[in-house]
Amino acid sequence: MALNITAQGDAKLTIQGTSIEVASIYGRLEIGLAANGINMQVNNGIYEARANYKAGDSILRISELSGTLYNFIVDVAAGEEQSLTLTHSKLQSDLEDLGYSVSIIDL
Repeated sequence: MALNITAQGDAKLTIQGTSIEVASIYGRLEIGLAANGINMQVNNGIYEARANYKAGDSILRISELSGTLYNFIVDVAAGEEQSLTLTHSKLQSDLEDLGYSVSIIDL
């Protein structure tokens, strides 16, 4: 699974340290499942596009998302199970709340 995150309106995607805005970015999540079953540690690799990920290019840092996008914890509510699908869905919801358009890509 992967995420395609698209800028829209005031929700911009600016490469950190520059004034360069990109229209969309591609995210691949790495997930560590806590033994307690109540949370997951997530690292998100952000690339300009899937081709950049496949080529092994360096990850991008996005100014507007630097505090929330790269390393974070996802809480697992009662009745939910730790999973890749849950993690993608929760991040999608969080980013959509910030104004971005987000689609989950099933690989």
